[in-house]
Amino acid sequence: MIRMTSRFERPRGLGSVLAVLAILLSLAGHASAQQAGGQAPAGGTVPKQAAPKAAANGQAGGDATKPPPVKVAGNFGQWALVCAEPTSKDDTPPCNLVQALVEKETQKLVFRVSVGYGPKGNLILRIDGPTGVALQKGLEFSPGAVKIYRLPFQTCVPQGCSAVLLVGDDLKQDLQKSDKGTITVYALNGQAVQAPTQLAGFADGLAALEKRRAKP
Repeated sequence: MIRMTSRFERPRGLGSVLAVLAILLSLAGHASAQQAGGQAPAGGTVPKQAAPKAAANGQAGGDATKPPPVKVAGNFGQWALVCAEPTSKDDTPPCNLVQALVEKETQKLVFRVSVGYGPKGNLILRIDGPTGVALQKGLEFSPGAVKIYRLPFQTCVPQGCSAVLLVGDDLKQDLQKSDKGTITVYALNGQAVQAPTQLAGFADGLAALEKRRAKP
């Protein structure tokens, strides 16, 4: 098993984060629509070996030809609450909690973790990562090293692959009480590759997300 925990960090500078998050919001609607009423198993991860291809353009999955305008509504630890710009005074724009993981030496985006509500009111965890992974194994996500949730891959395009999971009560509680998590994916040769995520601040971020969602 190869551990890449020391090679990932957040992007430097708010501009690069906003660019990443604009892409994310443009993709989130597509994934949410797929998962809002569906069923999916738990857990998931993506291998680091394939990162250069996926991260070359700062994209980890999907078409980002025209990202929507977004703003950072708050920061909670290493999570950013990112919301689309409202189209009217009465509009309640969609928001997502987002954490972007980049390769430390190259500053290339490798994984993008997003939590938000789908059109049917389901809380959805989405992890975008590189191509070149064993799709049948899915992506594994372990908050607090307590339990492994497996996320099935939903879409793969040349820019990257996306794994999505409906967040049940167990996973929601694990996310809120854990300080760290681990993303694991498998290379085509079966070798596991891991990347760390920071969960400190997630509970406060989720509370802010739900507060915004509850606005009339």
